[in-house]
Amino acid sequence: MPDRVANIIILVEDQEHQNLVRRYLQRTRHSHRSFRLVRLPGNRQCGSQHVREQFPKQLAECRGMLGRRTRCMLIVVTDADNLTTAEREQTLHTELSRSGCTSIVPTEPVIILIPKWQVETWIKCLLGQAVAEDDRDTDRPPVTPQQIDAAAGVLYQWTRPKAQVGATCVQSLQDAIPRWRRIG
Repeated sequence: MPDRVANIIILVEDQEHQNLVRRYLQRTRHSHRSFRLVRLPGNRQCGSQHVREQFPKQLAECRGMLGRRTRCMLIVVTDADNLTTAEREQTLHTELSRSGCTSIVPTEPVIILIPKWQVETWIKCLLGQAVAEDDRDTDRPPVTPQQIDAAAGVLYQWTRPKAQVGATCVQSLQDAIPRWRRIG
């Protein structure tokens, strides 16, 4: 990941995704960077559909900044829902292809993070709760902003070099930790 990232675009499905990413960024070397939050879909549109539709546009914007004096990072969070995390990621790549965008290469500053049913599963496991990855109800009871902030602190610790993740870590988060590390 380039050290000189000046702009960060955050494309997510909902407020909880957004808050976790923002709180994580506050703990990284990018804490003083500017970031742009892509407008949330609201109640009129499915969150994953919103992310898929916005992905090519936001990637093009990020790529447009690359090679200039400033660099851009695109952080995308979308739930896998009834798909596997790999299948959900494939839907993003399919949308790129459909829109005529070139594929993402590993060196591009694009971070795709995919919880299984909802990010609340990640937040609760980060807080030491044993949760089942396939439990569709981990968003009940809702998480608070304070819980999200605490979870972001634990996530930051788990992403440090040679860190041990907690025993409550679910598989989708375990798989995503190397991507979180790329953020900073």
